Amino acid sequence: MKAELYALTHRGNAGDLAFYGEVCRGAQRVLELGCGSGRILTALASAKRSVVGLELDAELLALARRNVRALPEANRKSVRLVQADMRDFELAQRFERVLLPYNALYCLLTKRAALACFRAAHRALEPGGKLVLDVWNAAPFARSAARATSDDSEPIVSVRHAGHTFDVFERSRVRRAQHRLDVSYVYVPREGGTAYQIPIAQRYYLRAEVDDLLERAGFVIEQRFGDFSGTRFGSRSDQLVVIARAV
Repeated sequence: MKAELYALTHRGNAGDLAFYGEVCRGAQRVLELGCGSGRILTALASAKRSVVGLELDAELLALARRNVRALPEANRKSVRLVQADMRDFELAQRFERVLLPYNALYCLLTKRAALACFRAAHRALEPGGKLVLDVWNAAPFARSAARATSDDSEPIVSVRHAGHTFDVFERSRVRRAQHRLDVSYVYVPREGGTAYQIPIAQRYYLRAEVDDLLERAGFVIEQRFGDFSGTRFGSRSDQLVVIARAV
């Protein structure tokens, strides 16, 4: 149940599917780290390319398997799912693209963990292959005077699942010195019954930190955008989208 509710709440950002489709145009071997329910990898699935999705959470991986099974046969056969930790994995094949989409980097709670992930991605790439990632731009939040804790009294969204309408409430805790923004989503069924809570621990990274970690892992940044339409990145951009080449 929680995996389905998570997927219904977190549906990506406008333009991200088209962006990753373009980034992977012509690539025959693609790896997605933290593939979750398979939203992006199923969109990338094609008889002309091999797509591997790596996910640690068993419930999300089970949901991804169901979503892959719903694909047309030719696309379904092109997808492989692996349960593994994106900080430390080894795969037999090498890839032209490694994707780290939709804030997955922020699930790595220390610089050491992020560096380990980038180095594992580097090992998984062919020479000259590219790592592509996107996160929400943390710079405006880091400069703000956000409260240490917040608990929304109104739902941020409502979702429909298994015959129930769930109102979704967000609770957050900020630890600015550690760059932490830990969020819990509480799902309350309008019809009564069991409420569900999904905690998401995050460590946000500023642009300079991302740049430094990528360089230390053996990447050169080729492009940096502020959204998925190719707008130049600025300190007030909504997104930080990075394309980095393995050297």
